[in-house]
Amino acid sequence: MILNLSSLDQANLGPAANGGEMELACDLCIVGSGAAGLAIAHEMRNTPLRVVLLESGGLDQEAATQALYDVEISGLPHPGATEGRFRVFGGSTTRWGGQALPLLPTDFEARDWVAHSGWPLKFDDLVPFYDRAAEFLLVDRMNFESDLFPFLQTRPPEFDPRKVWYHFSKWSPQPDLRERHLPAIRSSERCTLVLHANVTKITLNENLNEVACMEVCSLEGRRACVRARAFALCVGGIETARLLLANNRQQPGGLGNAHDLVGRYFQDHPNIVAGWLKTSDPRHLQRLFNVFHKNRVKYSVRCTAPPQWQREQRMLSVSMGFMFLEEGSALQNLKEAYLAMRQGKINAGVFRKSLRAAAHPRDTLSPMWHFAVRGRSFSPHARFQVCLTCEQEPDPESRIQLSAERDPLGMPRANVRWTVTDLTWQTLLAYTKLLCEEFRRIGLGEIELEPWMHNGYHHWRDHITDQYHHMGTTRMHESPRQGVVDRHCRVHGIRNLYIGSSSVFPTSGHSNPTMTILALCMRLADLLKQELGRPR
Repeated sequence: MILNLSSLDQANLGPAANGGEMELACDLCIVGSGAAGLAIAHEMRNTPLRVVLLESGGLDQEAATQALYDVEISGLPHPGATEGRFRVFGGSTTRWGGQALPLLPTDFEARDWVAHSGWPLKFDDLVPFYDRAAEFLLVDRMNFESDLFPFLQTRPPEFDPRKVWYHFSKWSPQPDLRERHLPAIRSSERCTLVLHANVTKITLNENLNEVACMEVCSLEGRRACVRARAFALCVGGIETARLLLANNRQQPGGLGNAHDLVGRYFQDHPNIVAGWLKTSDPRHLQRLFNVFHKNRVKYSVRCTAPPQWQREQRMLSVSMGFMFLEEGSALQNLKEAYLAMRQGKINAGVFRKSLRAAAHPRDTLSPMWHFAVRGRSFSPHARFQVCLTCEQEPDPESRIQLSAERDPLGMPRANVRWTVTDLTWQTLLAYTKLLCEEFRRIGLGEIELEPWMHNGYHHWRDHITDQYHHMGTTRMHESPRQGVVDRHCRVHGIRNLYIGSSSVFPTSGHSNPTMTILALCMRLADLLKQELGRPR
């Protein structure tokens, strides 16, 4: 069932609360309808539990709602704080590419050279949930290397395995989760999606150890109170910290913040363009490193620092991938002209693009042939850009705080203070040099570094970009003095408040976080089914 808070009246809800406020009661309240929230709701579908799924936005993106994500920046530039988050049903999955890649076993371990590293979980604890996450994203359960070599009919380059791990990342064939899950929610009698419902107030019971209710408000000023036996915040690394910090009426530092940890250890994946690969055999290089396609799933290649190298060099997890850039290609002109015509935008520019494509039929047909016959992406005149993505060392001074500025709902905006330690630069530089040596050694080509890489120590931070991966602000630890949530993603000291988000990651590895978010949320869903299924 779908309700819209902007147009609700008392008849849509239950009995009014004492103050006359509209009220909605359920077993589980999930805040946020992105990947995390939808995963938990999906796991609850065959239970008798009543679920309320709160979404700040509507079914389509709206400028006024999206503007609630505006932030203040007081650290390094962080475009993803606004460009990478979407307040709409489906959340950021309405715009992401669908990359599925788990963390490595060593990412969960405490490493004495990485400050504040170590999870209270092991990789093996998440293995069965990674399998369920793969099913949720419609990708196969094969491993990310040896299983895929015969499946994709390829062989890895002859890299030294102690230095370069050649493997794949998988991409969901249906990354927009909204499209897949909306029909089931619409027809459900036990799951209610409430649109335009922004959480503004979280009220604890008199003992301050349970959430009693959450107040939601629309931009039009309509309010309701949601009461539940359990609450799961699934709103991402920035918004989770903002909500907990802003609700400071009953606990002065904010909810779950008795030890000043909420918002700290904010992480992303620092990314750099290190240079360009020059090769005498570009077709061979594309056969090894361009995108594979099979059964509607994409497989992109990653060259990652093995755990052995990380330990020996005392470095962070880091990975390299190629961008195949072909500006103004015949195929690109054809794609752009086709898209414009589908949108009814027929003008002189469309005709020019069509003519350019027609003037180079081989460059247009060759990529189509490679895709249809070989299941490969192929860019005839591409330049090979070398991009590295690095783990970020957890730093308590990298943090989300509250701004003095307030949004239209009266909530303090987030202040994003992203900082990155020198270990990031040391890792990026060391692994780039190693890759230069390995590509040269096996005859694949010469990596020409960007000029700043040669003398970049004093200004390397000017060249990193974020990856829209917001992690670490409510880190997981068994001790409330060192973490905001326990190993079950439960906020310390508040027995019915859980967090389903990469905000609970103590460390981030090099992998896109979504598959691990899903695994954690499916593990959390099993716990909630068990706890909420008990007699009251």
